[in-house]
Amino acid sequence: ERQLMSLYNTGTRTGLIAALVEMRGYLAADETELRALTDSRGIENIEQALGMPDITSDAMRRAIDGWFDAWFSRVPPDEEDPCQRIPYAVVNKLGKAVFAEYDSSLQNTGTPKLQYLDRARQAFDAKKRELLQWCMVGGETWAKPVFAPDGLTWQVIRRDAVLILGRAPDGRVTDLACCEKSVVADRQYYTLVERRTTGPDGRLTIENRLYQADNKATLGRRVPLQSLAQYERLADAYTYPAPLDGLGLVALKMPTVNCVDGSPDGVAVYEPAMGLIHNINRNEYQLAREFELGRMRIAASADLLTAENGRKRLRDDLFVGLEGSEQTVGITAFAPALRNENYEARRQAYLKAVENLLGVKRGILSDAEAVSKTATEINSSAGDYSLSIIEFQNLYYDALQAALRLADQLGQAYRLCDGTAWDTEVLNVTWGNGVLYDADKEWADRLAMVQQGMLRPELALAWKFDLPCDTEEDLAAIRQKYMPTMQDMES
Repeated sequence: ERQLMSLYNTGTRTGLIAALVEMRGYLAADETELRALTDSRGIENIEQALGMPDITSDAMRRAIDGWFDAWFSRVPPDEEDPCQRIPYAVVNKLGKAVFAEYDSSLQNTGTPKLQYLDRARQAFDAKKRELLQWCMVGGETWAKPVFAPDGLTWQVIRRDAVLILGRAPDGRVTDLACCEKSVVADRQYYTLVERRTTGPDGRLTIENRLYQADNKATLGRRVPLQSLAQYERLADAYTYPAPLDGLGLVALKMPTVNCVDGSPDGVAVYEPAMGLIHNINRNEYQLAREFELGRMRIAASADLLTAENGRKRLRDDLFVGLEGSEQTVGITAFAPALRNENYEARRQAYLKAVENLLGVKRGILSDAEAVSKTATEINSSAGDYSLSIIEFQNLYYDALQAALRLADQLGQAYRLCDGTAWDTEVLNVTWGNGVLYDADKEWADRLAMVQQGMLRPELALAWKFDLPCDTEEDLAAIRQKYMPTMQDMES
C-alpha cells in the first residue's frame, strides 16, 4: 500500500498501473479501466471501455451521423434551411401507409403456451411504428425483449446507439454493444454498457458494465452494478444454456442494398436522396434570403430617422438611413420583384427527383398540381410506391415471426412457457385494402364473373367469407347458410 501511495503521489501513473496489474492479477484487457482510475476524465466512449473498435467503416459512420442529423434537424450546415423536414415527411408518410389497416392475431389461443406468445405479439405490435420508423431512419434497428412485472415487453434500440463489433460471413451481427441513456442520481451520470456475443456454439453471452461520470461527455469510471437499484439484479456476465436467435434481439434492416460503402450495414430509406435533400435545404435558404433581401426599403437621410434624444423615430426594417442632408440624399423607395416562381419551380423539381429515387408516389412530397406529368408517369410512380410499401410490410411480418420465435426460446429458458411445438401458421396478419390489392374491386370482379356464368356463386361466397370450399359438403354448407332458394325469396 505504501508503494502504491508513493507511486500515486509522485505522479508515476504508469508504475501505478503496473503495480495494480501485478498485485491484483488484472488481465491486460482491463488496463483501460485501470487507466481510468488514474485519469480525471475517465473512459470516454464504449470502444475505449471494451477495448474493441467498431467495425463500421468511416464512410458509414459519417452517413449514419448525417441521417440522424437530418432527421432531428440539428444545427444545419451553412446556407441551409431544413424547414421542410424531408426525412420526417418521407418516414411519416411511408409508416402510415404500411400500417394503415394492419391487424394481427394468433389462432387457437386456448393453450397457456399460445396465450404467452399472444401477449408477446401484442407487446411487439405496440412498438410496430416506432420500430419501423427508426429502421427507416438508421437503416437498422433492434427490438430487445425485457421481462417486466406485467409480462414481456420490447425496447427499441436505435442504430446510433449501437456499436457493431463483429459480423458473420453472411452479414449477420454476432457481436454488438449498446448503452442505455444516462441515469442521473446524486448529480452523477450513470451509463449501462451491454455487450452481446454469439459463440461458435450459438449460445449468447451478455456482459453488463456500469459507468459513473460527473458529465454527459464521457462514460467515466466503471462502478459495480449494485450502484443503482435498477441494475443490482444484473450479472456481470451470463451465458444462456441454449442457443438464441439473433443475439437475443429481433433485428429489422432496410431491404435496399447498401449504397454507401457496399457493406452489410443497412442504409436509411432516404439515403439515396441525401444529396437532393441538401439541395432542397439550400434552395429554402436562398428563397428565404430572396424575401429578406427583396423586401421594400426606403432610403432617407439619417437625420430624418433620428430624434433629438438619439432614439430612432422610424423602424429601420423599412427605412434605411444614409449619411447626408435631406436635400442631397432625398427619399428613394426600393422594391425589387421577387423571384418566387423560379425558386418554387426548382423546389418542385427537387421534390419530384426525391420521389423518383425513393420509389414513392407522385404527389407524396411534391405538389401534384404543380408537377407536369403524364398518365404513364403517374401509373409508374404508383406502382413503385406500391412495391415499396409491400417490401416494408414483408419486413415487419418477418420481424414479428422472429419476435414470436425469440419469445418462445426465452420463455422456455425462464420457464415462462413449456417446450410444446407450435406452427408459425397460427399467426394471422392482414394489411387491409393495400396499395396494390383492393378487396372491394376484387369482390366486384368476382360478382361480374358469377353474373356471366364464369364462376360458381358458392366459390365467390367462400372467398368473401373465407370459408372452406374444397369438397361438395363444403359447397352445400355455403348454399344452406348464404344462398336463399327461390321459394324463400318469394315468401
